[in-house]
Amino acid sequence: MKSKFFIGFAILGLSLATAKSYEISVDSVSKAGDVQLQPGAYRITLEGSKVKFTDENSGKSVETNATIETNAKAKFDTTSLETEQKNGVTTVQEIDLGGTHTDIKFQ
Repeated sequence: MKSKFFIGFAILGLSLATAKSYEISVDSVSKAGDVQLQPGAYRITLEGSKVKFTDENSGKSVETNATIETNAKAKFDTTSLETEQKNGVTTVQEIDLGGTHTDIKFQ
């Protein structure tokens, strides 16, 4: 019984360890997908086509859908945001994840 309990915790620990997160900073109120982000620091985690933004200060999270793509050329050096300003609204178009070939595209 004890070995099953230990194995269960080991598997849980491995699954949590593989959930990689990335940090971004938003300078102004911005829209990413269908969520609005207030200025501040966020931790991003990916689950399939869902992107979860967790506010570093409050711990509150919001999720939105996005297209996750793999860039075959080279790894991104740093995590960076590509934004667009239109009609006074800042929209996050893409997030490139540093140290990976992955980028997140919002519609």
